Amino acid sequence: MDSHASSPRGSRENIAEAVLRVLSTRGPDDLSVRKVAAEAGVSVGAVQHHFPTRAALIIGAMDAVTAHFRDRIGVALADADSAGERLRVFCEELAALGDAGRRDAIVWTAFASRAGTDADVRAIHEREWRRTEEAIHALLTDAYPNARITADDAGALLALLDGIAVARGAEGLGRMPPERGRRLIAALLSTFAARG
Repeated sequence: MDSHASSPRGSRENIAEAVLRVLSTRGPDDLSVRKVAAEAGVSVGAVQHHFPTRAALIIGAMDAVTAHFRDRIGVALADADSAGERLRVFCEELAALGDAGRRDAIVWTAFASRAGTDADVRAIHEREWRRTEEAIHALLTDAYPNARITADDAGALLALLDGIAVARGAEGLGRMPPERGRRLIAALLSTFAARG
């Protein structure tokens, strides 16, 4: 069960979920405090209390996506039987290939775009992406212990996963259906397997 579903209507979590729904279905240009308030069933003041600016709304949506990602990945990694399986699961989630992937990818793309022009969002983006690259590096090292995995290897894989996620968010199933994303990931991972 989603731990966020039972939050009180005016709570930060409930309003962040409303931000997530508005942003992922209407896009960043249509994101406003009023529309979020209507979606959440709360007053404009309640939204402004938690998210006073458009940047704060986008950060709130990204926080909700990140929380959902952590919940999903925690369960999936606990069920994985091997280092290779943990890496595969992490890659597929990060590349937005799961059930919630397209929604998450739309929010991620809006967040990354905002990072280009907003120093506060950029700082969060850089911090989270650094952590993600470090996690990928550790997962690659565990999965391919003889391949002498480098930071550039982790960066290359992260760039591929990011590109797949952006394509999924921007284009849906057109150019990047889940099967194609999985094939591209498997092709890159096979190069690490071949090294060790």
